[in-house]
Amino acid sequence: MMCPPVRRAWQVRQVRQVRQVRQEVGESGLRPLSVVACSMWLMEMEPEPEMETETETETRRRGLFWDVQAGRVPPPPAATLLGWELVRADPERGTIEVAFHAGDQFTNPVGVIQGGFLAAMLDDTLGPALVASLPENQFAPTLDLHVQFLRPARPGRLVGRGRVVQRGKEVCFLAGELVDPEGKTVAVATATARIQTVRR
Repeated sequence: MMCPPVRRAWQVRQVRQVRQVRQEVGESGLRPLSVVACSMWLMEMEPEPEMETETETETRRRGLFWDVQAGRVPPPPAATLLGWELVRADPERGTIEVAFHAGDQFTNPVGVIQGGFLAAMLDDTLGPALVASLPENQFAPTLDLHVQFLRPARPGRLVGRGRVVQRGKEVCFLAGELVDPEGKTVAVATATARIQTVRR
């Protein structure tokens, strides 16, 4: 999507030009143009800036999270093991949606996903909700993770939704859930993370 500050700057410039055109036309003694007519004429003269695609936005962003998405650095081995996949992220709102592939190797003796793997998926959902909003020299390791298992999870695709509940200068509170293919929540979690500067 087009960067909001770029669109706002373009809109402000359009409004100023509309006012200027109407004033000049009025001073010339001709019939004043309507605001709509002025706007349409100016849009033909100066088209709206092209919108950025999500891929272009990911490439433009910097930081540990976005470097992985842009292919500048390899994904963490733990994320690869879990089949981690980005669905969507909104750094400004502090929300994220990711997907995991729970393989048969994650199951316990009764054929459902072992709880430790579900906890790891939730940790890899909540953490990125915060890390996606950090600059390239910061990271946010998890200090505490509390998980509640609501129902058994079967092998297959699981979707994680995470959000930043409250963000402090260093300590942040996160929450999220893990959903199965039928849309049923299989586990929920809350976490505490601490923003730290990293040296690479």
